Amino acid sequence: MSVKIKLAEKAKDVEKALQDYLIIREPKKLYEAMAHIPLAGGKRLRPVMAQLTCEMVGGESKKAIPFAASLEVIHNFTLVHDDVMDDDDLRHGVAACHTVFGLPTAILAGDSLFAYAFEMIAESNVDDKIKSELVRHTAYTVRRIAEGQQMDINFEEEETVDPELYLEMIRLKTSILFGSAAYGGALIGGKEIEEANELRQMAIWVGLGFQIWDDYLDATAPAEVLGKPSGSDIRQGKRTLLVIEALNRTNDKERNELINILDNNNNTDNDVKRAVEIMSNGGALENCREQALGYLNGAKKTIQKYPESDARALLEELLEYMVTRGH
Repeated sequence: MSVKIKLAEKAKDVEKALQDYLIIREPKKLYEAMAHIPLAGGKRLRPVMAQLTCEMVGGESKKAIPFAASLEVIHNFTLVHDDVMDDDDLRHGVAACHTVFGLPTAILAGDSLFAYAFEMIAESNVDDKIKSELVRHTAYTVRRIAEGQQMDINFEEEETVDPELYLEMIRLKTSILFGSAAYGGALIGGKEIEEANELRQMAIWVGLGFQIWDDYLDATAPAEVLGKPSGSDIRQGKRTLLVIEALNRTNDKERNELINILDNNNNTDNDVKRAVEIMSNGGALENCREQALGYLNGAKKTIQKYPESDARALLEELLEYMVTRGH
């Protein structure tokens, strides 16, 4: 059985919880907008990580489902708002929320999903002390995600970005919610905060690898693997870690050539191919690949100290999938 099928099977309880929470009521337009993106699909990586971490440390996976579902709702609220900010038309293969329901309702839908997540946590069947910490930590996480989003917006005005600042941005914007999944799963599974924080760091590492690998895939994988044209980040002029490393490593001639390609809104396939060639020549491609795999290895070492179990085995498969998918 493929890892994607195993993860989908594991996510079934979360899917049901999302269906139960996101029922349509009055005013219909708002609740239809709230359900539009969360129920359109997705890999459910964050909730599955929460469930598997809870099981791996000896807890009951079912107790983690409300918290796991809340993470998926938070993830989707950020996607709804992200699509508004970027004016993107598609998400999960369907029309973006604001293109269907209009900008004001999309903003309200995102806000309501954010609020709904805390209702889910408050109604979960866990100890009040743990519940209080989950609420505090989730609120903290959302604030840090907003910081990462603002950093990303600021970077759009820069020709290049310091690699460490870029890594901090993706840690906040992408990785930190994976960290919350493992942290909450460990707490619900009965672990103390110190051990939960160690597992949180594990998930942050794999989240960093996940995003760096995404940048790497965009430049190296064929369109049929990506589900979109190859090199879309290059076509959009995005300053990903791959681009930042290439600009820092290449000679002046190739650096200027790469900047010209990134700043051109009408790139051809040959332009994209040339940009990838420049990235390869300077060692940026291999460097990003090694960084992603390094984060994966660090994450795997953390969970290998736990006793062998089905949950640990599937969590290892999840980590591998996140950082090596598509190759």
